Amino acid sequence: KAFDITYVRLWFNSPRPESFYLSKKTDEGGDWIPYQYYSATCRDTYGLPDSTHAKRGEETRALCTSEYSDISPLRGGNVAFGTLEGRPSAYYFDTSPDLQEWVTATEIMITLDRINTFGDEVFGDSHVLRSYFYAIADLAVGARCKCNGHASECVTSTSSSGNRSRVCRCEHNTAGPDCGECLPFYNDAPWARASILNAYECKRK
Repeated sequence: KAFDITYVRLWFNSPRPESFYLSKKTDEGGDWIPYQYYSATCRDTYGLPDSTHAKRGEETRALCTSEYSDISPLRGGNVAFGTLEGRPSAYYFDTSPDLQEWVTATEIMITLDRINTFGDEVFGDSHVLRSYFYAIADLAVGARCKCNGHASECVTSTSSSGNRSRVCRCEHNTAGPDCGECLPFYNDAPWARASILNAYECKRK
């Protein structure tokens, strides 16, 4: 099931990683897409500038920031990623297909690339280096079912094989798990995502 992601927040019981990143999938079986990078050495590690704001026209590209890569605090630090933060068109989300696709995800993956070690890797003492570790205490994802504005609730559905999944309870004569199409014979106007001003209800001829 696809969701509109609003934020991802991580809490650590260890120092936060020196370098790590978030990835997402937008459909089952699809490729992993970079979502956000974190590193004290953005350009050297990920080939990206250290930035917290996207340029207009490049708002669906993953950014890299060093904001959360300091070794302190030694525990209890958090990392917060807002999917629309720093993206100029966020105020016009309803009319931005690019950003609507940007917040869409079916899965999220965390890749931990480099531990903060106080620089001890320079000495090459394997015993000391083994004392460092990652410890994620909690993960929170803020999201809502992706229903394209055509449902007010998301319900649990059980398939004939017994598998349970979340589906939109579609309105406006729409259908599909994400209300992404018109019902049969309701094709008097092409399907469109609902907005604040217009429900774009599918109509029968």
